[in-house]
Amino acid sequence: MLIATWNNGAELQGCLGSLRQLEYPKDRLEVVIFDNGSTDGTEQAVRECSGKLEAEGWARVAFDRSSENLGAFGGRAAARRLLGPGADFVLSLDDDAEPEPDALVRLVRTAADPRVGVVGARIVYWDSPSETASAAGHFDARLGRFAERRPAGPAACDFVSSCGCLIRRRVMDELSGFDGSFFTSHGDVDLCLRAKARGWAVWYDPGAVIRHRVARGGTRTPERVYYGYRNKLLLLRRHVPPRRRPLVWGLYAVGWLPRILVGSVCHHRGLAWREIRAILLGVADGVRGRRGRATWF
Repeated sequence: MLIATWNNGAELQGCLGSLRQLEYPKDRLEVVIFDNGSTDGTEQAVRECSGKLEAEGWARVAFDRSSENLGAFGGRAAARRLLGPGADFVLSLDDDAEPEPDALVRLVRTAADPRVGVVGARIVYWDSPSETASAAGHFDARLGRFAERRPAGPAACDFVSSCGCLIRRRVMDELSGFDGSFFTSHGDVDLCLRAKARGWAVWYDPGAVIRHRVARGGTRTPERVYYGYRNKLLLLRRHVPPRRRPLVWGLYAVGWLPRILVGSVCHHRGLAWREIRAILLGVADGVRGRRGRATWF
């Protein structure tokens, strides 16, 4: 398992507690946790839980931390170097996600086909497990369009959520893991699309369920808005073929940007200037290809 965390010690303990219930041989499991410079006592909480895992016979527990927040994908990128050499798969988890006991067994079973590089779980809301929060993602590179589908059974797709997905170790090594320059948001989409470009299949398995403590619609802050829109455009720069980019940029300028600005006004019932600024800066930086952590917040 690979988990990046930041000032979320209480929910991380819930995540680690759920891992102890997994229906999988403990001597074949390792946990790698990377702390993005937390200041809430996360490190001590992790070390206490790590002791319990080791006592139960887990193969390995590794922990490291940064002096600064590298973001969800910067943390995952840094954590990759901590993975043991014998791992065949890597289960990427958010620190506030909790797999059902049979989730890992199901994901590994779906990944039995050697052509499958990534398998995503069905992410459900913590307070409403029957309600799907994230499923099978699809990307149309011709028009730069993203969509989600919710098939009843395992199905091929274009991308899945890193909140809970199984990645073949060979794929992680080929791609050098997640691209930390996304900082947060869309780094999982990028990894899946890069894997598909190398011939790997990406699958979604709704039978593997992971509960996520996330608000419906996500947390709406200027920072999250900025990264969400910037990183979406960074994806287009990387994954839309050059000959298609003029059309895609035109469609986004005419349709997408006005729509998200109107959406902001409707959501706040007026002009929320900090959010409007975040949207415009995110779009401008995405078009210019600016990556990494933003410093204007």
